[in-house]
Amino acid sequence: MNTASTRDMILDAAQRIAVEHGSGRITLDKVARESGFSKGGLLYHFATKEALLQAMLERLIARTRTVRETHEQTLSGQPWSVLRAMLAARMDPDVLDPRVTMAILTSAAEQPALLDPLRQYIQQTRKRILEEERESPTAWLLWAAADGLLFQELLNISPVPSDQRSQVYQQLQRLAKDLLK
Repeated sequence: MNTASTRDMILDAAQRIAVEHGSGRITLDKVARESGFSKGGLLYHFATKEALLQAMLERLIARTRTVRETHEQTLSGQPWSVLRAMLAARMDPDVLDPRVTMAILTSAAEQPALLDPLRQYIQQTRKRILEEERESPTAWLLWAAADGLLFQELLNISPVPSDQRSQVYQQLQRLAKDLLK
C-alpha cells in the first residue's frame, strides 16, 4: 500500500471519529483502531494529534482548491473568474462536509495555529483575485456573504432552508457576474 493511500485511510478514520463523536474524541489510539493500522503505523504518518488535525485541514483545502481551479478553467477569460470560481466551489457538496469542517474549527479553538494553512490559502486566493482584477468593495462583499452563509451552515444556524441553499449561491454568482464587470 502506498503512503498516500495509507495517509488518506488514516485521515478518513479520523474524520469518521470526528463526525460520529466530535473532534474532542479524536485520539491517536482511536484513529489507529478505526483505521485498522497499528499505533506505530499511525505515528509513522502523524506523530501527534495536532499533525493529524493539520493534515485533515490541508486535505480540505486541497479539495477546495481543486474544485475552485476546475471552475476557474470554465470561467477563464471572464471578469473576476477567480472570485466567481471560489463562489461556485462553495456550492459543491463534495467540498465541505460541515461535520468535518466543524471538527477542525473546534480543534482550532484550542489551538488557533492549526488554522494557519487556511489563513495562507485565503491570502493566496485574495492575491490571485487582485492579480486578475482591481480591488473592489463589491467583490469583498460577495466573498463575505458567501463566507457568512458557509459559517451559518457550519454552525447549523442558517436562516436559508436547505432546499433553497443552491438558489442563494446561484444568486451570489449572478450578482458577481452582473456587478463585477
